[in-house]
Amino acid sequence: MIIGSGLLARAFEPEFGRSRTICIYSAGVSNSACEDPGEFEREHQRLAEALQSTRDYEAFVYFGTCSVMDPEAVHTRYVQHKLRMEQYVSAHPRHLILRLPQVVGRTPNPHTLLNFLYARISRSEAFRVWRHARRNIIDVRDVAAVGAELIRHSDLRRATVNVANSRSYAVTEIVAALERAVGKSAVYEVVDRGSSYEIDITRARPFLERAGVLFDDGYLQRIVDEYYGKQ
Repeated sequence: MIIGSGLLARAFEPEFGRSRTICIYSAGVSNSACEDPGEFEREHQRLAEALQSTRDYEAFVYFGTCSVMDPEAVHTRYVQHKLRMEQYVSAHPRHLILRLPQVVGRTPNPHTLLNFLYARISRSEAFRVWRHARRNIIDVRDVAAVGAELIRHSDLRRATVNVANSRSYAVTEIVAALERAVGKSAVYEVVDRGSSYEIDITRARPFLERAGVLFDDGYLQRIVDEYYGKQ
């Protein structure tokens, strides 16, 4: 059972779309800059209904955010909201919370980091880059592959797992990868802001290996070329 219709829902659909015992909850606020209380309350109500109707399921999977570990983002309304939703989900007797970083895939959502950067670069529009900011990037297909392995591990319930890349990238690295994929130079100013934070993937690492996910030196460029190089 899939609740939601976005990038993650489509990735998990082939594996769990018709399941009557596993709920993949991927609906919710998709813009991390959102400050509208109404949007957050709508997700709360929908999530509460889903939790109530699936209490007998073998697993209830919810997607949190690794930004709860980001000192510059943890106090935003979006991240605080995600933490509250995790608390609600933790009441489900067989919940599994997967915290994700920046997920990349084919989506019209203009609020994702790579879609924002791609739009600016392709239109030669100026933007700012935070010198000290680093972002963790993962392909949605790898999230689905690793997530499926975690879900199948029936002993892994009432758990929160970080599913993320083993390394984070400077935003300037991400911009350079997009420049190569698009074939245009970006117009940007580097400002002395930003920070980085570590994401502990120890718990997910064995499942990364089972899913055949390898975060080698060419990982970032491969997924950028895949999703942005032929547009």
